[in-house]
Amino acid sequence: MNDERFQLNISELLAPANNGVAEALSSALSGTTKIQLSEIRPVDLAELQADYKEEVAFARAPFSEGVTGEIGYLLSAIAATAWVGSMVEGDKKEDLALAEHLNEIGNLLNQVSDLWCQSISEAVNVQVRQDPVQMNLGKIEDYSELLESFFRIDYVIKTKGLDETQLTLLFSPDAVNDLQSVSQQSSSQDEERVEDRPPPAVRDDESEMNGVPEVRSADFEDFGPQTIGGDGSPQNIEILMDLELPVVIELGRTSMFIKEILELGPGSIVELNKLSGESVDLYVNDKKFAQGEVVIIDENFGIRITDLVKVEDRIHTLK
Repeated sequence: MNDERFQLNISELLAPANNGVAEALSSALSGTTKIQLSEIRPVDLAELQADYKEEVAFARAPFSEGVTGEIGYLLSAIAATAWVGSMVEGDKKEDLALAEHLNEIGNLLNQVSDLWCQSISEAVNVQVRQDPVQMNLGKIEDYSELLESFFRIDYVIKTKGLDETQLTLLFSPDAVNDLQSVSQQSSSQDEERVEDRPPPAVRDDESEMNGVPEVRSADFEDFGPQTIGGDGSPQNIEILMDLELPVVIELGRTSMFIKEILELGPGSIVELNKLSGESVDLYVNDKKFAQGEVVIIDENFGIRITDLVKVEDRIHTLK
């Protein structure tokens, strides 16, 4: 593990995408999903065969821009079947013919792959893209010659209603080396930008002094109380008062399969995740601001504010 290739921790490049990956899996598998990422390490074929004793769904996705090499994905056939059951049937069914539904797994892995590429791109300041994955079914022995030089990162995936699953990412040596290279170049460019900053301004007479420059307190002009309102707020805040912000009242949300969306028509009922009588959310400029209850004013709907989001929580949503 002292190899210089591991000076770049690829796990740290992928980590910022964890929330997005969890949300994509939660939506596709119809259950809240949490993921945990391991550290990168060389592939040990004996360990890999012990982890995946039965048939596996194996996907390969070559990089098309930014770096060379490829990433592979390993998912046990049992887990892949459960995933397909959740995506296609709305429930896990072990009698599904996995071979007929590999495209569904491939489409989900493409979403995950896009999130990882975006995370890597932002980290190394280089646009990184992958081609769509190519799905196959087989056993580890079928790919041992290819994978013996790869590096692996494991995702432990916990989805409500499904058994805990392991998804293994497999990075080719070329991919690891290129990511190491572009990361080092990015770091060097950042250092150069810092070094290129002009030095602080120096008085002409100080630059000619051999001793230590004179240091004294700064004198600021007193602008008087006319710039301060009676409540201690700048009067210029008034120029913001005429700005308009979008205010949205959200009754609830739900996730639907594509086939269910296509079946919608006049008279269809979409069930939301809110209970009758439960508070609805008020968003200002796409940020949750308050909660309230729905009221009717004349013939219009309205909302009576019952609770404001704490200031610290509002600030947290802006980060």
